[in-house]
Amino acid sequence: MSDESKDDKGSFDDQEDHYDSFNTPSGSLKFVIKNTEYLVRIMRPSGGASLHELQKSLQRNRDMLDESFNAMVKASRKEIIQKQGGVDYLSPTQNALVARANIDLLIPLINVRGGVASYKGKQEAMPIEKHIEGLRKKAVKKVEAEISSTRLGSFIIITVVLIIAGFFLWLFV
Repeated sequence: MSDESKDDKGSFDDQEDHYDSFNTPSGSLKFVIKNTEYLVRIMRPSGGASLHELQKSLQRNRDMLDESFNAMVKASRKEIIQKQGGVDYLSPTQNALVARANIDLLIPLINVRGGVASYKGKQEAMPIEKHIEGLRKKAVKKVEAEISSTRLGSFIIITVVLIIAGFFLWLFV
C-alpha cells in the first residue's frame, strides 16, 4: 500500500468503518446501528423545487424506506434460514437512513411552502436512529415468525398424515 493510501491513524479501509465525529463533513449526520457507524449526507432540495416536486420526493423517500425494509428482511432470511455469511445489511440500512433523513427534511419544507405534509405513524416520528434500529429488529422478527409458522405447518401436516395413515391401517387390520 502506498503512503498516499495510509495516514497515521491506519488505512482508509479501517477508517471507513469508524468515522471520527470531529471529521464528519458539514451537512452530514452520523448514526450507529447495530454497532456499525453510518454517515448520511444531507442535501437540501434546490430553492426552485416546486411544491409538487417536494411532495413527489417525500413519497419516493417513503417508498425507498419500504424497499429498504424489504431488503433487510431478505438479508435476514439469507442469514437466518439459509445460514449464509457475509450478508449485506449495510446497503439497506444506509438507504433507509438516507430516506428517513430526507423525510425529516421534506416534511417541514413542504409545510413552509404552503403544502400539507405530516409524519406517517409513530415510527416516522421517532428519532431516525431508533426508527431504523426498529426496522432491523422487525425484519429479523418477521423471518423468525416465518420459521415458526413453517415449523408449525410442517408439524400439522405430519400429524394429519400420521392420523390418516393410522386410520387406514386400523381399517385394514
